[in-house]
Amino acid sequence: MQTPPKQTGLKLGLISLVGVALLFISVFLFGPEAPKPMPPIERGQVAALSNVLTDAKSQRALAALRTASPATYAQLETEARFAAQDGAQASELARLTLQALFGEFQNQALVFRSADSQQYHAIIVKLAEGLGQMKAEGSAWCGGKQVAAFLAQNDADLVPSLLAEFPYQSPQYNWAMDWMSLILNTARSSQVNPRRHQRPNLRDEAVLQQTGLNLGSEQWALALQIAAFANSEGTSYAQMQEVIAGMDVCELGIAIETVSARLPSDVRARIWADLMPEVMVGNTPYVMWRVTDYFFIG
Repeated sequence: MQTPPKQTGLKLGLISLVGVALLFISVFLFGPEAPKPMPPIERGQVAALSNVLTDAKSQRALAALRTASPATYAQLETEARFAAQDGAQASELARLTLQALFGEFQNQALVFRSADSQQYHAIIVKLAEGLGQMKAEGSAWCGGKQVAAFLAQNDADLVPSLLAEFPYQSPQYNWAMDWMSLILNTARSSQVNPRRHQRPNLRDEAVLQQTGLNLGSEQWALALQIAAFANSEGTSYAQMQEVIAGMDVCELGIAIETVSARLPSDVRARIWADLMPEVMVGNTPYVMWRVTDYFFIG
């Protein structure tokens, strides 16, 4: 695995996923929602983070983080205690927690070479569920134009704007906690009971290509969108942005889950063991090359 230059873990995980599926994570599942009023934390209070974020979703995510990465959890607790001493409210501590959780995309990337087929698919299913809700609600974030503008943000603006989409105890915050709990529990399971997968072979690629072609024959509009994106790859940034702006990214994300579900278990395991660690570490050039190679749409 070729690790790119060090960047924010949050950006590495999220932007790589967005780049592969053109919103491969459902960051904006339910649209903006104001955070619920929270009781203030008294200045100087140093309660454990789990005693401040007492909702069930946060509790499960914190427990998963503590098990999968004790060092990250300890660092988060320290940061939260200092923030609370400075008067931080529960919503601000939730934001710290989100940043630590999303940073685990990079920290846990190598472990995801050793998950099993169903665990890989469960992660994709959770993403597709959120994308399906976006589609049903007519979310503006299904439109590629919104995603193209999002991807154009610089690093300094990107992280705060991402975190702002998850106000504490909102539906999208709850989804993020569930998804990260699933990812971290999978990481821990992969550490304790690792599965060894060979590299994808020519048969795997042929099966994946045929599965994609079959889906394309059922959904012509989607096939044309994917073809346009594949043909724009390697041209110019402006042209790729233009193609992305015309895509329905929710349909594309849901299609990934459909293809994954239709693959034989062993093929699915080898494909995701190859792709998912690179996605999580932020190796977007490799992932884009492999996806193009897998589907080879000319």
